[in-house]
Amino acid sequence: MIEYNLAYTTKLFMLGNYAVGKTSFVNKYVNDKFREIYLPTIGFDYSSKTITLPNKKNLKICFHDSAGQERYRSIAFNLIKSAEGAILMYDITNKKTFEAIPEWIKNVREHKGEDFPIVLIGNKLDLKEKRVVKTEEGEELAKKYGFFFFETSSKTGDNVQECILELVLKIFEQKKKEGKIQVEKEIGKGEKSEKKVKKVIKLKKDKNPRKKWKCKC
Repeated sequence: MIEYNLAYTTKLFMLGNYAVGKTSFVNKYVNDKFREIYLPTIGFDYSSKTITLPNKKNLKICFHDSAGQERYRSIAFNLIKSAEGAILMYDITNKKTFEAIPEWIKNVREHKGEDFPIVLIGNKLDLKEKRVVKTEEGEELAKKYGFFFFETSSKTGDNVQECILELVLKIFEQKKKEGKIQVEKEIGKGEKSEKKVKKVIKLKKDKNPRKKWKCKC
């Protein structure tokens, strides 16, 4: 098992058209709450949650929730330069929000490149009786671009925790490839037992990882 032996903060951006449920999704994850009605996000909202990993290390996740209206998108793509991953969301009851996804992907990749970690989400699974975007359509689009794919419900919490975990693990994997973290092997010695290998990921040449990865949200 790989353990992430570091105090770490990661910044995730919420992207997608207006009213797909980005704010309610974040509120469900951070506060485990759901409201039927939200005021439109103006510009950006910021929130965070600290979770404890299985190895007892803390991970702080900062969410930057962007407004979906087109007039705010230039601001979103200027700020996304500091992001380490993104959740790209559409509404399964609104075909136009799904059809807009390729344009969002194009804009993200222009600023972050093709290897930027993204998870594609079809939200509002609790309204599946009003569905107009099939699950297979979402899966096919995600496969085309090499993304993870989930259908979620901010109301019931279905797959909300799971998709965040997948994205965070993808970010760790990406940083390892970029050489920003490394895997070290620690050999444990036991009596009358085989040597056990424990893999620990830590920051390279960083005596104070909390300071280095300080969140500005």
